[in-house]
Amino acid sequence: MGVFLATYLVGAETLFISTVGKAYLDDAFFVTGVLGVFTTALYVYIQKRSNFSTLVVSNVFLTFLFISLLRLAFWYFDYSQTDKGFHILPFILFVMNGPISAVTLLGFWGIFGRIFDLKQAKRTIGGIDTGQLTATMIAFFSIPLLTRLSIIDETYDLLLISAVSAFGVLVITIWIVKDYNLDIATKIRKDQNINVKKISYMDLFKDKYMRMLCLFMVFSMGSAVFANYVYISATEIFYPVNKETGDDSELRDFLSFANAAVMLLSFTIQSFINDIIIGRFGLRVSLMVMPLVLGLFTMGAIFSGHMFGYEEKTDEFLYFFIFLVVGKVFTSSLKDALESPAFKLFFLPFDIKIRFDIQSRIEGVVNQVAILVAGGMQIAMGLLAFFKLIHYAYFILVLAVFIIYYAGKLYTEYKSQLLLTLEEQKARLKGAGTKNEYNTINIIKRELRRRDPVRVMNALKLMEKMEPIILDFSLLDFIRSEHRELREYAYYRLGFLKSYSTLEILEREIKKEEDAEVRRTAADTLEVLHELEDYQLNEGHIKKLVRSTEIEDRIYAARALAKLEEDKFVPFLTELLRDINPAVRRAAITTAGKLRRPEFWNVLIENLHIPAYSNYADSALIASGETVFYAIDSAFYKTAQHRDTMVRIVQIMGKIGGKTATEMLWKKIDFPDKVIVSELLLSLSFIGFEAKDFHAARIKIAIESTISDLAWNVKAVQDIPRDDFYDKMIHTAFEEENKKNFDLIFMLLSMIYDAQSIKLVRDNIDLGTTDSVSFGIEMLDIFVDEILKPKLSAVLDDIPIDEKLKKLNNYFPPENFTDYSDLLLQIVNRDYNNINKYTKCLAMYKLAQVRGQKVTDDMIANLFNPDYVMVQTAAATMYKLDKDAYQYHTKRLKTSLKKALDKDIVPPVFKAKEEGFHQKLLVIERAIMLKQIEVFEQIPGVILLDLANRFEEIKVSENTTISEIGDSGGTPVYVVLAGKLRVEYEDGSSRILEERGIIGHKLILTSDKCPYNLASEEESLLLAIGKDDLYDAVSRNVEMVDGILTVVNESEIEEEEESIFIG
Repeated sequence: MGVFLATYLVGAETLFISTVGKAYLDDAFFVTGVLGVFTTALYVYIQKRSNFSTLVVSNVFLTFLFISLLRLAFWYFDYSQTDKGFHILPFILFVMNGPISAVTLLGFWGIFGRIFDLKQAKRTIGGIDTGQLTATMIAFFSIPLLTRLSIIDETYDLLLISAVSAFGVLVITIWIVKDYNLDIATKIRKDQNINVKKISYMDLFKDKYMRMLCLFMVFSMGSAVFANYVYISATEIFYPVNKETGDDSELRDFLSFANAAVMLLSFTIQSFINDIIIGRFGLRVSLMVMPLVLGLFTMGAIFSGHMFGYEEKTDEFLYFFIFLVVGKVFTSSLKDALESPAFKLFFLPFDIKIRFDIQSRIEGVVNQVAILVAGGMQIAMGLLAFFKLIHYAYFILVLAVFIIYYAGKLYTEYKSQLLLTLEEQKARLKGAGTKNEYNTINIIKRELRRRDPVRVMNALKLMEKMEPIILDFSLLDFIRSEHRELREYAYYRLGFLKSYSTLEILEREIKKEEDAEVRRTAADTLEVLHELEDYQLNEGHIKKLVRSTEIEDRIYAARALAKLEEDKFVPFLTELLRDINPAVRRAAITTAGKLRRPEFWNVLIENLHIPAYSNYADSALIASGETVFYAIDSAFYKTAQHRDTMVRIVQIMGKIGGKTATEMLWKKIDFPDKVIVSELLLSLSFIGFEAKDFHAARIKIAIESTISDLAWNVKAVQDIPRDDFYDKMIHTAFEEENKKNFDLIFMLLSMIYDAQSIKLVRDNIDLGTTDSVSFGIEMLDIFVDEILKPKLSAVLDDIPIDEKLKKLNNYFPPENFTDYSDLLLQIVNRDYNNINKYTKCLAMYKLAQVRGQKVTDDMIANLFNPDYVMVQTAAATMYKLDKDAYQYHTKRLKTSLKKALDKDIVPPVFKAKEEGFHQKLLVIERAIMLKQIEVFEQIPGVILLDLANRFEEIKVSENTTISEIGDSGGTPVYVVLAGKLRVEYEDGSSRILEERGIIGHKLILTSDKCPYNLASEEESLLLAIGKDDLYDAVSRNVEMVDGILTVVNESEIEEEEESIFIG
């Protein structure tokens, strides 16, 4: 296509200048405009009403046919450039240049947009555009060579090359149409009857913003047409054609080189300058560069023309000509490579459904109208006797001023349109997005709104583990469900939980129930609840139940104490809150939550760090509302308080919300623990916190700190090799870090700016397309202050990593690493507030595998780290590098810690076979292994490290029974490290679970009854985690809630089916 367009352009311009000349130049531009308007309008009309494949093939075929017939016409009429009179063939050739180029490029980019999806287009558009420019440049530079080799005798012979190239384009187009479905968009529109707002040509002038776009296009294209008019006129004077011989080779060579220079300069600007101007100076300046350059060279041409002449070819005429040629080359290049890409961004505020229609009308039809108007004005000016060539230059200067003026006006209107678009999109949110709603309870509630009864039931089961206090109300919502199984389950669980407060509602609803099975379950529930309601709460009866050795009696007592009104019964519930049995204590905690009495708060707080009770205690404290704040706030600052308790307290404040919660949370913003601060910020975002004044300044500092962390991480990732598995693990860890930091930036932005606006910006950037990212950054540019703007742009913009790092280094000093070992040590030494524990542990673990690595002070220092996982990883690395150094330095540790490390790291010197001893995996090794299992691979490494620490590693000998059908107790999740397990079902079938296999993960929301027999086929190593530990981890990390629901909602497998009514 590049060869086709290049040979046609040079042939058309050369023949026109050498034969028709300046006398008909204004008429030619006018006719070009008329034909351009007609062809582009017809193209747009047909495109909306027919298959694109038919249109594009027909378009290329007609172009090929036209060029071929025109070449035959030159031959048939025995055309000679020396003929006198008006040369109609060169005139037709010249005026059709614009329309042919326009519809050819429309078809080419139309095919491109339909073959590649948006992400593929981003990767390939640069290469394709470069390929097109390269082919065109080669064609332009080749024309003089072809002339010298006598391959081209006459200028119109270029049409033969153009026709052959057009035929090649036709063949490739037909091949593409056969191999790719170019009509899918048309078919979808027809099949789905998608209603798209229709844009008429009158709408382009009624709407202020579209009118500004049209006016800018008219002035910009008009200036190009006038500049081309002056350029061609001067070229005719400087390269006159001998009318007797008709030799135009010198003119042809000049036009070839001039157009090649335009292509070369366009390529340079597009590759090296475009992004710098748009990125550093913005869209306003990008639109002003072309008219400024045009005005500068035009003034030079005007000055030299008046000084040295402009009407006849003289030695001094060269100055005038050089200014015009250089101006033509620069302005054409800048228009194609800078103004056009920048102008396309001004269409982003339009709805995607109408954007391309508006764009094709303005860049197609209005563009050709501009040529038509410019041609008409040239004709009118030519009628003025005093109007000479240099006066056209004055008019170009006026047009350049108008372009600069309208560039400023258009940019101002663009900002207003962006703001209007932002407000319209915010209105569509209907109040959503004002606060962070991505939390545990909202995820569960979202699942409860599903129509699939299995998913709803799983959500109810998870709610029972995560938020047991509000379960009663959720169950009541489903006693009217259209699904029989949900109604039956709701009645059953209300009876099981002895929720007597729902008795009145259940009695009313059971009368409406028509299904016999559901009525039977409901009747059983009512019987249980009536018994509890009739129970007389007195000191003798309740004391007997509380002190009973039977677990069921104590659970019944805990449920019955929900009727507690007198203070004398408080000690009984307090006693049950410390019961040794988990089921009894959970029932007591649930009752304490329903009673909301301050006497129980301290005991509930004590249970926040215990996995078996943390969720129940958390839910119970939340039920007490704002009155619990001062109790939990005091507990937060208690000396040697568990970090888990502190995290839970911060989460409770965020879930309850309110002004008091906001104030108490903000006071902890400088707490010296990133885990606590991260949870604190999450809690503030759940409340919908809006930072003002001092608070906003503090949040901005946090944003800059997070961007700084991102810059450091980007540099580190660049220097991490991809040589082995552990390098890739570290690389993945940094990607997870960056995603977390990216999320944090938007969360912090939503606190200091309008949360809905930030949500819309995030939605656009998350789409990941070039247009959506650009639009998102442009929206952000409306309200973000000037200090943050360039830093955020560097982080959010979709640009290559090298360029991103270069921009970030303007604000944050770059890190330099002497070698890979130095990089790993810097990761290990980096502050906990800047990098997470998982990444540090991976870097420490990798150090043991670096050739020539020695024990460093960094490793020794980490032996005294307060975090045991870091201590364990550092000690293991030290042991692998230098066993003597390990023994020497660990002697400085506490005896208990030294013994624990020796047990984890140092293999025994003497070991009898019958001992059954095995060396357990390090916590980081467990995390690495878990990361390779499909169920866990999407969980962030830092969460997985905490989960790995909760796993227990066990060794079982051959033919050992691990669990049996009907076993009670918390059936754990098992992961096979080594060996094989046999799973046997009640129907007699079985399967073998091999290394890295996992079982029990789909039962985590179901009963405590094991539905299969599990035994070892051979000696095996297993990782096991109890349900309580898993629930505790899930409730603390919202990312895991979605993961749990995804796992249990997968298609059920036979061995893990069971009744929904098993307790």
